[in-house]
Amino acid sequence: MNLETVRVQVLDDTTAQAGIPGVIVRFFDATNTNIITQATTDAAGGVDVTLVAPGDYYVRFYNDKVVIKQPQLLQVLQAPPDGNYFLASGHVYAPPEALNARMCCCSGFFRRPDNAPAVNHDIHFIPKFDPLLLEGNAMLTERVCARTDSRGYVQVELVRFGQYEVTVEGLEDQQRVITIPDAPSVNLPDLLFSVVDRIEFDPPGPWNIGIGVLNDFVITPTVYTSDGRVLPGTAMQDVQWAVSDPSVAAVLPADKTIVLRGMAPGSTTLVPTRWDNSIVRIPNPPIQDTPVAINVS
Repeated sequence: MNLETVRVQVLDDTTAQAGIPGVIVRFFDATNTNIITQATTDAAGGVDVTLVAPGDYYVRFYNDKVVIKQPQLLQVLQAPPDGNYFLASGHVYAPPEALNARMCCCSGFFRRPDNAPAVNHDIHFIPKFDPLLLEGNAMLTERVCARTDSRGYVQVELVRFGQYEVTVEGLEDQQRVITIPDAPSVNLPDLLFSVVDRIEFDPPGPWNIGIGVLNDFVITPTVYTSDGRVLPGTAMQDVQWAVSDPSVAAVLPADKTIVLRGMAPGSTTLVPTRWDNSIVRIPNPPIQDTPVAINVS
């Protein structure tokens, strides 16, 4: 008997065979009843665990937007020449797309507090734009109503760039205002409860800067939300701009650009964070492509 590192990698079933992150992989004993350990796949779709070898183990996979054969038997060997490496194939849910280039298909799944599907829940979309002509057709401002099905799934097509007030059954006291992205599809829960998701910088980091006002370094951020929209400028109402060590560098945000000013020789990082943390996301990763290194000399 020996302890062996076991790697399970979950790839999608497309020709690209890309890794699927965010899949919970649970390992059970040979009876398929007692859980041994679990882990969540990384960006490459893999998990690494330590198991007793030789031995038989069953694995089960959990992600409500990925279909994977359940369960799967792993035969873990002691010191195999190529290691204990196992592949699993998953089919990732692909959101439907609007055929009309003026429309965006908004779809997604809704669940109850006990994680059961939210069945027959009503969602009302009230346009905030005045009556308009869309390709010669009069578009009225009547509300659009949608209802979740037995899976908690709902799908509705809305006008790109249109702004809507939205009321979700069960959250009537939290009327949301959304802006439809210029895209063929969007995940409706992300649209309703969007957060700052990713920031791109021009020029990209890491940055090497000097000390003092004469060496101020100007960068231009592009801030994206989880529903794919770009927020204006530096999005100061949504992003808190800070550095990990303000004694080394200062960050001075303006409307469209950010100035980095060196204060003393050393290294620090630009660490943007979300102002609004009222929307809880599980898992709750930090803003993508941050923090970014700053070297001051």
